[in-house]
Amino acid sequence: MTTIAYRDGVMVGDRRAYSGGRAAMGEKSKIHVLRDGSLFGASSSKVGACEKARRLVEEHGVEATLPAVQEVQALVVRPDGKVFYLNDGDSFSGPLSGAFFAIGSGEQFAIGAMAAGASALEAVKIASECEPWTGAGVDVLVMVPEASV
Repeated sequence: MTTIAYRDGVMVGDRRAYSGGRAAMGEKSKIHVLRDGSLFGASSSKVGACEKARRLVEEHGVEATLPAVQEVQALVVRPDGKVFYLNDGDSFSGPLSGAFFAIGSGEQFAIGAMAAGASALEAVKIASECEPWTGAGVDVLVMVPEASV
């Protein structure tokens, strides 16, 4: 499980790896820059599902109907600022509009923190203090604007 937050061109994800059981298992990066410059973050309690979702998005994009991706929440932010969301299915929703977004087991804590003015980084750190499946440090990605890609 995890917490991923996005605000003001910055995506942050914790590093705690989930073993599929009741324990954490090491660390891993849960946010990535895709070939087209989009930021991608995913959360799942199903081992390997986030990696599958990332491969499918790289291959098909967010507009296509994907082969079913079960037990995955994913957030994609394109270099043009458009935000897309997947929750346990074969299609992304979006583009979405909003000041900030969060997914994962700590999303409610992160959304509350950002609603109170926190940055994406601060929001994930707060979530890591409030729920057990978020932690082990963070990764931070900054969006490169479309004109710079």
